[in-house]
Amino acid sequence: MHSTMGERLAWARNQQGMILQQVSEKSGLAVGYISQLEKGAKVNPTIDALGRLAKALGVSVAFILGEVHAPPYDDRAALLIGGQAWTVGQRFARWYEALPARVRNEIELETVEQRFARVVDFLCEQFPTIFTRPVVAYQLGLSVRALNDIIAGYCEVGPMVLAQMVSITGIPLSFYARGRMESAPVDVTPAQMIQYAEAISMAAEARITPEELVLMIRGRSQGNKD
Repeated sequence: MHSTMGERLAWARNQQGMILQQVSEKSGLAVGYISQLEKGAKVNPTIDALGRLAKALGVSVAFILGEVHAPPYDDRAALLIGGQAWTVGQRFARWYEALPARVRNEIELETVEQRFARVVDFLCEQFPTIFTRPVVAYQLGLSVRALNDIIAGYCEVGPMVLAQMVSITGIPLSFYARGRMESAPVDVTPAQMIQYAEAISMAAEARITPEELVLMIRGRSQGNKD
């Protein structure tokens, strides 16, 4: 099923109920270019083009490349559509605010992977007709086994996976990083996440704590405004 990249692109577009022009408007790519990709006339799109198409179609780059297969579920849950992330994010915010202060304090002491697991459980419990673990794994460009390993704490969750989770749920990055709902959803591309990860690694090598790094960034931001 969907053996070629073109077939996978066409399938994802049809699941969204979109025409080529709509994909073009959302991705910034020419209609003719997208059409050629679907027909197999072009088989080597750039990394930038893949990222744009994945975002426009609500799938992962891994799916477009054939590394992750779509799970068997009905069309209603096939892909997130416009407004879905906003709805999920708003419901999660209400759920978080309703938690006792004790539980919120516990969440702040958890690891990123533990908070990530909370979000996966929330999705499956609150939106059972849309999210199951295979669906979440597919949206994140992971195998179900890899997702389960992260939830079980056997491996760390990478920055690009977190960026994709923010994109499909609308839950801000601050929740995964610090256990707090401090900011609006952040739209960060995988390429940007790699750049940020390098900067964070440099800060860690210099023994700069996350709190100190935040203060440094805020101080620099204020200085630029002045």
